[in-house]
Amino acid sequence: MLSRSGRPFAQLVFGPVARLFVRLGISANIVTWVGTILSCFSALYFLPNNMLITGVVLTGVVLVFDNLDGQIARLTKTSSAWGSFLDSTLDRVTDAAVFASIAIWGYLHGQADVAPWVMGGAIAAGLIGSVVPYARAKAESIGCSAAIGFAERADRLVMAAIVTIAVGVGAPHWVMAIGMWALALLAAVTVLQRMLYVRQQLQERGE
Repeated sequence: MLSRSGRPFAQLVFGPVARLFVRLGISANIVTWVGTILSCFSALYFLPNNMLITGVVLTGVVLVFDNLDGQIARLTKTSSAWGSFLDSTLDRVTDAAVFASIAIWGYLHGQADVAPWVMGGAIAAGLIGSVVPYARAKAESIGCSAAIGFAERADRLVMAAIVTIAVGVGAPHWVMAIGMWALALLAAVTVLQRMLYVRQQLQERGE
């Protein structure tokens, strides 16, 4: 939901930065690569080292700037199938790094009775969450739409950030475990929503 509703706001806020990058000759694909590398490094370094708030803030800033590549491509009229493929593929890499870092944090710093739940929840949220964009991409490849659901990428990342910050400021470790399993559940519901929506469209087309 945030992915759709937040796009106009992101275009308004980061439009000047995108235009600056265009003047500097920085391409959309470069922004995509640099953003992925920085966000993965930030998540995989700070969170496992128990610097939760620092990790969330820095990773969040880089992820927000991820909106720039699309804006730069549109401003320079260089939008391409390759750019879209690259962006979507590297988004999955970043998502994997974020949830892997939470799982590693659970292993290294989670309370003994909670750590397995944090690790399991983070892995489940990451794996099931990766099916959400795949379902949409596959739907679009067969001429359907699947841009619906409770937990799109931005929703999942924001929720993960909230529970991580909460634990970082002193909330019980169970908050992280519950948050991760809730994300896994919401991702599963979103996948189911998209499956049913695509099935309905195919039935209407007689396929």
